[in-house]
Amino acid sequence: MPPLVEPIEGPELDRLITALLNATGAVHRLVDDELAAGRHGLEAIDRAAERLRAILVVFEEHHTDDELADITEFLAVMTLFVARDGGFDQVFRPFGPPRPDDDVLL
Repeated sequence: MPPLVEPIEGPELDRLITALLNATGAVHRLVDDELAAGRHGLEAIDRAAERLRAILVVFEEHHTDDELADITEFLAVMTLFVARDGGFDQVFRPFGPPRPDDDVLL
């Protein structure tokens, strides 16, 4: 049985937003833990990524690569929509001078 996501009787978009806020909050806590342990910058991010990988390996065992690719694409596009709305989507561009054919990076 999947976890219940509020609002129980609300629209699916609202449940999606709740799940995204909860997920980003949980990841933020992992990064904060690494910062509190004295790690900084990329070291903190790398360690948080290692922890996420160890946690999500169970999830991976129950989903195909195609399913994971769909989830990854959704999260990447959602991130770009939020970043564009917030005015910081340039963070997701390749390094170097911008080119007209540049794809975004995540």
